Amino acid sequence: MLSLLDIAERTQTGPKMSEMDWDMGLFRKMTELATRYEIEVPREIDWFNTDAGLAERAFQAGVDFLAEVGVYCVSTGRVVEFTREEVLAAIREAPDRVEMGKGSDRRVFKQHEVEGKEPLNVCPGHHAPFSVDLGPLVVENFARIPRADFLEGFNFTVVDGREIYGLPMEAYAARRQMDYLRAGIRKANRPGLAIVLYPINTRVGALLAALDPEYGLRRSDGMLLSVLPDLKMEHDLLTAAIVGHDYGLFTLSGSFSLVGGFCGGIEGAIVEGVAKPLAAMLVYRDYINYVGVEHSRGVSLQELNFQPVSWARSVVFQALNTYTNTISMAWIIPTAGPGTETNLIETAIRSIEAQINGGNLYAIRHSRAQMNAGQTPLEAEWMIEVADATLRAGLDRAGAGRICRALNDKLRGRKPEPGYTIQECYDLVHHRPLPGYEAVYLRLKEELAGLGLNFG
Repeated sequence: MLSLLDIAERTQTGPKMSEMDWDMGLFRKMTELATRYEIEVPREIDWFNTDAGLAERAFQAGVDFLAEVGVYCVSTGRVVEFTREEVLAAIREAPDRVEMGKGSDRRVFKQHEVEGKEPLNVCPGHHAPFSVDLGPLVVENFARIPRADFLEGFNFTVVDGREIYGLPMEAYAARRQMDYLRAGIRKANRPGLAIVLYPINTRVGALLAALDPEYGLRRSDGMLLSVLPDLKMEHDLLTAAIVGHDYGLFTLSGSFSLVGGFCGGIEGAIVEGVAKPLAAMLVYRDYINYVGVEHSRGVSLQELNFQPVSWARSVVFQALNTYTNTISMAWIIPTAGPGTETNLIETAIRSIEAQINGGNLYAIRHSRAQMNAGQTPLEAEWMIEVADATLRAGLDRAGAGRICRALNDKLRGRKPEPGYTIQECYDLVHHRPLPGYEAVYLRLKEELAGLGLNFG
């Protein structure tokens, strides 16, 4: 596999290109590859893709993009190019599992099969904004979820009463984030649980400030180093990848594609959804990726949006889990905020999808999270319950699709709801939802059991 130093050299020697030319070329190339490999939305679709040939063609299209185009480095305005054999060698040599954590909290986070027969790995929370007065208590509550394999950090705008502005304060805030995470997992009696830095800022000084085996990131911990939208990379993240992997960290990337961006429509988003995690593996050594397809109208809270996006998402998971070693995660990002029935229904649909698609469960969060109002432990525990109930029921794509359609019917006519702050719907002292939210959860759980999920 290419080394990260090889990537660093190519960011300095690759062909020069303006970012605008890259963006316009991305749209044309994604469209051309979708046509070349006959990637198109069927006139009538099941909830999940059932065409194995389409998943293989999507994989080939993603490989072709990297072999024929490459990745754009915004730091130097150059294209990092790869040969086909380099791309395929990286796919062959990548691990399908990553060890993390220490002692009794040591876990193996691994790839799962489509319609697999074992429980998914779990990152239950964060990747969200919380004020520092709540931080350690929120961390403790998420760390108390037994299935947690790792916890990602949270971001904030004020630390020690000072606004976080400029690299010195960003570096200090990164170290404090580690303090809050370590304090929270200790209080939960899980001191060895792996933690992942959620960048306060992606400048390299702020990223590397978190490395500290005593008080910050240990060698059993991780760092979020995401490939930028539209298959772009940059030097600060590459620098952090070089230093971090030498230190011993695992790294992960946000590698989903967005319908309505420069990749174009559903077909182009499928190609980008396959190419992006492969790019993350090549340029940052990210073996763990939250992947799939989202719609710009959904993540911007304009509408609840499932089909044909859910179908496209299944194509991407099938391609990655069948033809690569990518350790895929499903980022469950409902449009409705926490504390609402709509949020729990959206979460249920996407958790059923995750189990069928083989996507590990990742940091459920309102897609446009506000301070202290992005997530509670109940949604995390709910997504685990629903995924496990899907597995326990022995559902295949057809059976799971039937339940997803029934739940989607309940959402017709609804608009995204803002939801509530964590204090308004969850008791952080006693680790349980407040009575009104608990009643909504229990009622919906009974309804899903009636639809065919087996909660044990």
